[in-house]
Amino acid sequence: MSGIFGTFCNSIHTQDKNKKKLILWNNAYGRDAKQIFEKNNIQIGCCLQMLATHTTTSPILHMNSMYAAIDLLLYNREELIIKCNAPTSISDEELLLSYLTQFGMSALKDVNGDFSGVIYDENAQTLTLFRDHMGIRPLYYYADNSFMAFSTDIRGLLGLDGVDSSLNEDWIYRTLSGYFVDSVTSTEYQNIFCVSPASYITFSIKNEKISQEIHSYWQLGKKKIHYTSFELYKAKLKELVTDSIQRRLQAIPGKAGAELSGGLDSGVIGILIHRLGRDCVYFSWSVDPNEIPYADHDERLIIKDICKQEHIQCHYSQMKSDRSMNSLLARQMQSLGFSLDENEPPALRYAMPPYINAMALCDSCSCMHENGASVIFTGHGGDEGISHRSSPYEMFYHHEYYHFFRSMWSSTHGQKGRIFRTLKACKNQLGPKRRTLTGAFCTVFATPEFLNKNFRSHFSEKDMPALHFSYDPIRYIADGGSRNRLDNVALLGAYNNIRYIVPYLDYRVIDFAVSIPRHLYLKNSHNRFIFREAFRDIMPKSLYSVHIKEDMSAKNYPSNPNWYKEFAEMKTIVNKKLDRTFWSKYLDFAVIDQWMQKGKPSEEERDHDSFVLMNLFYCVMTQNLIEKTSEKF
Repeated sequence: MSGIFGTFCNSIHTQDKNKKKLILWNNAYGRDAKQIFEKNNIQIGCCLQMLATHTTTSPILHMNSMYAAIDLLLYNREELIIKCNAPTSISDEELLLSYLTQFGMSALKDVNGDFSGVIYDENAQTLTLFRDHMGIRPLYYYADNSFMAFSTDIRGLLGLDGVDSSLNEDWIYRTLSGYFVDSVTSTEYQNIFCVSPASYITFSIKNEKISQEIHSYWQLGKKKIHYTSFELYKAKLKELVTDSIQRRLQAIPGKAGAELSGGLDSGVIGILIHRLGRDCVYFSWSVDPNEIPYADHDERLIIKDICKQEHIQCHYSQMKSDRSMNSLLARQMQSLGFSLDENEPPALRYAMPPYINAMALCDSCSCMHENGASVIFTGHGGDEGISHRSSPYEMFYHHEYYHFFRSMWSSTHGQKGRIFRTLKACKNQLGPKRRTLTGAFCTVFATPEFLNKNFRSHFSEKDMPALHFSYDPIRYIADGGSRNRLDNVALLGAYNNIRYIVPYLDYRVIDFAVSIPRHLYLKNSHNRFIFREAFRDIMPKSLYSVHIKEDMSAKNYPSNPNWYKEFAEMKTIVNKKLDRTFWSKYLDFAVIDQWMQKGKPSEEERDHDSFVLMNLFYCVMTQNLIEKTSEKF
């Protein structure tokens, strides 16, 4: 886990002020060594963390005419050593640079790892940014005709001289209107982008202007893999998932950490880590059963069964997590030189981007850190493609018509007038269900009435994207379905001195999984079927049988008698923080003022009012980032 950053100009300009800001926001990603290469119009920096067994000791690498900074965990080191004929003593970062020097940037397709990087070719006068297959490691950039900058942490770019931090209007509209934000490259800011997963961008100067060329080195699902039987698919899926976890354990020394949610994905990872013989700390976001009693169908009962079977212990969250200035996140940020205001809500105090589950992730990191783990294995990415929560329509969509109609026939087993009922089920799937799945996806969090009407008129529902999650995992991932959580864990992990490991997004695993015939994921109404069967022999019965993982333990949470007081206090903060000049183009302050003056919502209104507050708070968070990164903080 390293932070990489730098600037590239069409002429020689001093970048001392920008350099300080970039270092400030990337320090958390690597505290073991720091180095900056500067020459004429180029600046490359790296804050290095020596996490892996073979991490370099030199943050900036130099090979022939190449200067590089690489954020890397490498999982096929031995293969690259053989290809490069390199000594076994070589560091992972030097090995990757040597490999790319010999075989070119397109050879990244065969690199198994979590990585992002920058290479400056002094002879060609080009600068190239690159990123891993699935976008595990973040890398943001800004570029115009005369200035380009990049950073592992998006906040490193926002306060730079020369960077246009205008808001992304599409993001504003979709966030308040409840639509899916489908992009692997766009951000909350109009002119700041992510390097796309599985790609590299080469910047050069032509006619005194900075130009860029974007290249893709890999495409999910392009390589079709065919087997002749269910058993072969099942065995290969189990082999690849197990190998992915084992490779990641081998790359990182010391104690590991893993999440247990009570669901299939995290459960399988946790069990395999234990059976592979690794000392591991387990943590659940659910509240400790000693604090909150078990509910019916409680996810903690499944965690209990896993722990009993594997003879392991799971740590749990507390009802009241530490949000004080003594929390791990607060201590880490203060040690890096940030000045924090304890009177601000945590999300504003720490200048967090508008991500979800941020504080729950901090609880995970804090527990792992206290118990000596430096990494957390997460099940993220599983239900998108590996275990995959499917829908019957998916079989029809992928032209598996026989299996679609067979599934519909199976769904009417034992019913009178079965043929008629089967035809009715088909009509429902190909009519209303299909329209719902393929139409614009709008969440329950929608609050479009708070948008400025003139601004809102520039957008149309027909232009909003569908959610392809349950019937087209390739499209869903290409649309950025995995991204929010990945961006979140990279940032919050770094600021809590933890790195997240995502074995289900090993490119070999996900590429194989999307090649599996769709009907093998949905059999006799049993969803995620092939994944369940692949790991049936290691699962406790309760885990194998889980249908949909819900946080059922929340049913036993005590009601908060002070909820409205806290709600009203947050409304006041949002109202005070929202810059009316800044937001007048986008928000309808007449509607906002009317809502702000409203008293305690009824039970029927409570959820919607909570969504209103959440969406307005997202606006405050994006504004807060610009303000805090523009000042010394």
